[in-house]
Amino acid sequence: MHHSVEKLEKSFFPEKFRRYLTFRLMTAVVVVFMSINFALNILNEPEPSSEIYRRVDRIRSVAHSRTLLILENVGLGLGFWLVFATRKKKQYYSRRVIFYGMLLAGVLGEIISFLVPIHQP
Repeated sequence: MHHSVEKLEKSFFPEKFRRYLTFRLMTAVVVVFMSINFALNILNEPEPSSEIYRRVDRIRSVAHSRTLLILENVGLGLGFWLVFATRKKKQYYSRRVIFYGMLLAGVLGEIISFLVPIHQP
């Protein structure tokens, strides 16, 4: 499996782009994308009387359930710990950066899901 992961990584991130793959740049990219996502979520909030609104409201109630939030936060915590625990292994740097970006997007997505106003009918 290790060889297939390396091939996949090299196909998505060639050597000439890999030097730009840093934690600082990944943080900036994730924050920019999540800011755009936040703005689009506010602009595209469905009308309270529509069927789409009721579906979105049901999805939000599931996404904000205690069980799911606890599981998600435990997974995010373990993921960040894994990124931190492997910091001395230089051969995993680009994978750690990518994994960090996914974890950071998960945290920001969770925060944004609570910040987007829910319009009451």
